[in-house]
Amino acid sequence: MPSSSDHPLRFSVQVQAQHTTWPEYIAAVRAVEEMGYYSVWNFDHLLPPDGADDGACFETWTTSAAMAAATSRIRLGILVNGVLYRDPATLAKSAVMVDQISNGRFEFALGAAWAEREFRAYGLPFPPIGERMDRLEETLRIVTSLWTEPRTTFNGTYYTITNAPCEPKPVQRPYPPILIGGNGARTLRKAAKYANEWNGFGSPTDMVPHIEQLRRNCQAIGRDFSQITLSVHPLLAIARTHEEAEAKARTLAASVGKRVDDDRERWLFGTPAEIRDRVARYQEVGVTHFIMGVGAPYDLDGLRLFADEVMGG
Repeated sequence: MPSSSDHPLRFSVQVQAQHTTWPEYIAAVRAVEEMGYYSVWNFDHLLPPDGADDGACFETWTTSAAMAAATSRIRLGILVNGVLYRDPATLAKSAVMVDQISNGRFEFALGAAWAEREFRAYGLPFPPIGERMDRLEETLRIVTSLWTEPRTTFNGTYYTITNAPCEPKPVQRPYPPILIGGNGARTLRKAAKYANEWNGFGSPTDMVPHIEQLRRNCQAIGRDFSQITLSVHPLLAIARTHEEAEAKARTLAASVGKRVDDDRERWLFGTPAEIRDRVARYQEVGVTHFIMGVGAPYDLDGLRLFADEVMGG
């Protein structure tokens, strides 16, 4: 499918690292690469974000490094790192090593963190959203400096870095592309300032006011809005018939205690033709990158159908 934007139309897959086994997970990652998707993503959680909290949930950075080593062409990322899980220096060093292991295929994504039950379960502080957003700002300033400067000194409200080096530097220069995710007003201000890509959620109509706010934020700081790729993160259920796709979506939602009807706009489901139509509606509002979430058991047949008849259609 051609793109009507200055940005190329891209399709990627978030292989959700919960309620699964390592052999099943890495087989799905390799399959996504083989099918020709642009990038493959995991997520950043200590407990499964969906369903029972005692299911498997893979630690993010060891998983990302293994994904980098197990693939050779596909780009990869974490949708998204939560700023509260690590100090900025540890985060910067981890990202550099995944960029090194992948030979420059890593995408860096950061958000304010939201899964409060994880922080409560493990005894970690979970401050109000205002503090989390301030920490996001400080972290972005620190990690970009560590990636580009010989040494970094930073004295902020929450973090202090003193004459700190960061070696090796990223393979990608000046550093990996930065994605900032979320629809909130403060998140959109951070995206205008730092992001190469903004990732939102909702229907095409739902996303319009957030896109327009991002545009205004860019204008306010003198940044070219067209520099930012707009992306969306739907859940995917595709099949030859609409009824089969709907059944897939309901089964996947039920497996983690949810209902499709509670949040239908978060889903990209239907036949290939129906999905092509919905992709076109997103393109009309400027969205060109689709990072589609798939949960275990991973529907590789559906991903192949999407690759053949939506990506290649």
